[in-house]
Amino acid sequence: MLDSLKNYRKYPGFLSIELALVLIISAIIAFAVVQQQARSAKTSVAEIQADQLNQVGNALNSYTDLYRRGLSAPGDLQIDLNNDGITDVLIPEDAPSGNEGSKLTPTIQNLIDAGLLPESFTNRPAASDGQFITRLSILPAGCSMAADNCRIEGYITLSQPVTIGGQSAATGEFDSDIAGDMLSFMGGNGFVTLRPNTPASSAGGNFTIDLDIDGDGATDSTTFAGLPGVRVGALASRYDVRNPIPDVDFCRGNRTLNWVQSTSSCSTVIFNDTPVGYRFVAVDADTGGGAGAGGSAFIRCVYNPNANPPAQLSILSSCCQNGNQACTPPAVP
Repeated sequence: MLDSLKNYRKYPGFLSIELALVLIISAIIAFAVVQQQARSAKTSVAEIQADQLNQVGNALNSYTDLYRRGLSAPGDLQIDLNNDGITDVLIPEDAPSGNEGSKLTPTIQNLIDAGLLPESFTNRPAASDGQFITRLSILPAGCSMAADNCRIEGYITLSQPVTIGGQSAATGEFDSDIAGDMLSFMGGNGFVTLRPNTPASSAGGNFTIDLDIDGDGATDSTTFAGLPGVRVGALASRYDVRNPIPDVDFCRGNRTLNWVQSTSSCSTVIFNDTPVGYRFVAVDADTGGGAGAGGSAFIRCVYNPNANPPAQLSILSSCCQNGNQACTPPAVP
């Protein structure tokens, strides 16, 4: 030890060099750790943003499934949440201001009011300074309500690109790390604009989407790079709903459903189309007393390839009693 100190005193420059090397190596290690932590943080943000888009995408898919005929028909969309014949939510055919909030451009609040998103959901993307915007179209061109052959297609995207790393959207910059991670988290229906003024592309390149960010119904000639989104509608890759076919993929609405308990008979009108697999409670119009019977039924739209038609409303449980308000709602099996 004494000899080493004597050597350092004899050659003081070596001590300075060794200390400098130690500091440089420590700085390199620290920088690598910080970079790794920063990259991990970006991945977390990308996952949160992808989850937000998928959540809105699922709500929008339910919206297009439940109200396909109302969306295809002229006029405002009237949503009856309780299936009692009373409109609970009205989404106008034309947006009340700007281009957001029509039945083909529903806002986050519209989806919350329709019961398709939780009330706690906010229109504040995790990785962008923009907002969630929805765009729906009635296809194919020339489809007919009488023939009932219209379908709804569209997407959910952001009004501003992912730029939380301080990138300049105006010059075509975006956070490519977050955008790339998001594509893997969003799944087969996810997309992103990779360059300004070009259509959005899916991760696998199997589809592209021409974006209409300003909501005027036409493809925008100028768009930002780094705009992520999720495709929705009948042609999106989904496990629960095939391309909508009346009486196959959904039970038609505008029909009367009857159920009986003992000597009492109950009935109600199912106003909306119901996708296969959906369950809901229908209430008899006379619920609450009086001369008529009152009750409710827990109903599911069931697909049975051996039935005709294959998609039929099935009553899972029900009650129907003369003027018995306590009969509602039935036990859920």
